[in-house]
Amino acid sequence: MVELGARSYPIYVGSESLCGFGELFLGHCRGQGSGDKGQSPGRAVIITDENVGPLYGEAVRENMSQCGVETHIITVEAGEKSKCRAKVELIYEKLFDYSIERADAIVALGGGVVGDLAGFAGATFKRGVNYVQFPTSLLAMVDSSIGGKTGINHTRGKNMIGSFYQPKMVWADTATLKTLPKRELGCGLAETVKHAVIRDKEFFEHLETNAGAIMQLDTESMVDLVVRNCRIKAGVVAADEQESNLRGILNLGHTIGHTIETVLAERDIHHGEAVALGMVGAARLAGKRGLLKKEEEERIAALLETFKLPTQAGSPLPADELYRAMKQDKKVRAGKIRFVLPTSIGSCTFVDDLSEEEIKEVILTL
Repeated sequence: MVELGARSYPIYVGSESLCGFGELFLGHCRGQGSGDKGQSPGRAVIITDENVGPLYGEAVRENMSQCGVETHIITVEAGEKSKCRAKVELIYEKLFDYSIERADAIVALGGGVVGDLAGFAGATFKRGVNYVQFPTSLLAMVDSSIGGKTGINHTRGKNMIGSFYQPKMVWADTATLKTLPKRELGCGLAETVKHAVIRDKEFFEHLETNAGAIMQLDTESMVDLVVRNCRIKAGVVAADEQESNLRGILNLGHTIGHTIETVLAERDIHHGEAVALGMVGAARLAGKRGLLKKEEEERIAALLETFKLPTQAGSPLPADELYRAMKQDKKVRAGKIRFVLPTSIGSCTFVDDLSEEEIKEVILTL
């Protein structure tokens, strides 16, 4: 459960559990925004992408239809290119076509891109329509589906246009991970390592010990993995919903990582891969500042490598260009770039006095 008072919502985690989705959907979306608490949403729109839609779209629609919900599907192209204003406009047009009201609902069926895009449409159409997160990637299950961050990209930065808008529930079925490409699994594991580094030493040790079972998608291991991640993320969000302070720790690895994604889009570096590089950079910055022991810096890098994530970029990174992009990051405060740096495995701190030379020097080591 994400505890946010009137905006609180549950997170359901299981495997092969689709048959229960429709009834819980009705339970959490019934009558919201209509003033009639007994009214069920007459319509729902599933927003998905061209990869996930053919696998699960019809099954989810059928399950909802059996519960009396008229359901439509909107399919967008897979990948970051769909997080743009043109796709939001397309979705708005379809929502008008389907006569969607505020008491109706959007279901975000897919990975982080679909969740961010669908959530943003839900937050802005008619000033707010119910929406539900149904993540099908590990990255979305453990991170982006929780916390209400929605948004789209701008040519000058990732996730620069968006809002905080909480879903009515999150539904994670780990069986969907069986169709996930190994590279995308790694992207979710990057966020998993991040959560362990910032909040949970015991979880980090669990990941080191059970990496083999996790990589093999053992059912029990994956349900446990998602639950542990959700508890960490939900706890942080409940304490700081709109990232005024504590929630910023979830940006470990993202200050460097987001700029790599933005500046080096042509290199085909996925989000989790960029975050992995960013975490290595943050650990090295912490080590140089005397905040993190060398042994723990090496353990962070070793676990990322165990999960087949990059700790080196493969070719030199353009430090000057990346630094300029960082100065435009939405986490910059009073002109200062704010980094999250680990102080040990399981804890971290904010640092905003890193010099341009320190930052560029670390980027050049990646």
